Amino acid sequence: MDGDLLDCNNVQELMEELQLENTCEQRWLTTDSSKVSLKAVLLHNGNKFPAIPLAHARHIKVTYENLQVLLQKICYEEQQLNICDDLKVTAMLT
Repeated sequence: MDGDLLDCNNVQELMEELQLENTCEQRWLTTDSSKVSLKAVLLHNGNKFPAIPLAHARHIKVTYENLQVLLQKICYEEQQLNICDDLKVTAMLT
């Protein structure tokens, strides 16, 4: 936990703990936001397994800077996760 951000930065260990196979092709990272929070979740391609929350931040709006911090905290580049998100977030990231 770092301030208002609670995150998991070791996806491989999390998958082992949940006894799930972790392959980049099967999991997609998505973000979701509301007026009071920002979340990052791993979705299974095919919806055979439940969504796995990776990060939750209270009182944080969706901005480029906040998404950058969130992705750094969950070690996005090291995990090599695919992103599946809405056009607003895609535009912010590119």
